[in-house]
Amino acid sequence: MYFWKSLLETYNQDYPKTGRIKWASGWQSAVLYIVIMWSPVTQAEANSVSDYTIAGLPMHNYRWENNFKNATMTKLHCAGTVGFIFTPKGRIDPERRWVWIGNIYCAFPWDQRNWNIFQQWYIEKFLDAGFHVVGIDVGVTAGSPAGAEVFQKFYEMLIRDYKLNPKARLTAQSNGGLIVYGWAFRYPNEVDRILGILPATDMRSWPGLNQLCPPGDIVTKGLSYGLSCEELQNRLREFNPIDNLAPLAKAGVKIYHIHGDTDAIVPIKENTIEFQKRYQALGGEMEVELIPGGNHGEPEKSFFESREALKFLLVD
Repeated sequence: MYFWKSLLETYNQDYPKTGRIKWASGWQSAVLYIVIMWSPVTQAEANSVSDYTIAGLPMHNYRWENNFKNATMTKLHCAGTVGFIFTPKGRIDPERRWVWIGNIYCAFPWDQRNWNIFQQWYIEKFLDAGFHVVGIDVGVTAGSPAGAEVFQKFYEMLIRDYKLNPKARLTAQSNGGLIVYGWAFRYPNEVDRILGILPATDMRSWPGLNQLCPPGDIVTKGLSYGLSCEELQNRLREFNPIDNLAPLAKAGVKIYHIHGDTDAIVPIKENTIEFQKRYQALGGEMEVELIPGGNHGEPEKSFFESREALKFLLVD
């Protein structure tokens, strides 16, 4: 099993992104060729560097496949990156409401999830309800202003070209919490509600400020903060989503978080409990679905098939 895994990792790391095969030596190259010819991954289905002009993208290896029988998929180009819109094949919601998947790879088969789809159950239900589903690839922005600007340009394109409802409903999963809230607090009047799935909301907790500035910067290169660690620390309250909740509360944005109480990656205390305390103190409406013993996304069904969360996003 390790041998096959190694060969496929060699293929997946190089071929989908560059169109070139990093050949193994000797007899392994022949086996790798067979694996590639057999594999369902094709260059057309995988990320292509030619789709992007933002430095550092793509950061994630996911397949451009429509795995939803109840939708048609359109690939979109916007602001130097790529996005998608799933259009329901059946009834279209008369108000043209829609859900924005904050992390694009949560809507597609992703290599880090064994080519399964994180939010498949939710998306199927959104489409059944007549909601459009959209997303755009920004990699990891940690809520940077540059990342929020890409989100805003995508939002404007969706409203202008696809005549979607002006109020967005979003899912914010894990690091997508910083991405989604980083856009939402800057444009609160364009947001109806946000579903946070184990979301990071305080960048001090995840990924940590030393990961948002050189030399340890993990943010998409073309969408980074562009600040030293000292500068970022001094301006933290300007950027950190958990410190910018007042605009959301004032705009009446509804919020629902699902979080496990043993999450070691994005701790619930710093990212959801403190968030709820602050948001409700500002008069904001927020519910939390606590998963006892839940870690970061486990047990999966609790996080990715929550009927209460689904009801929250689909309710009038």
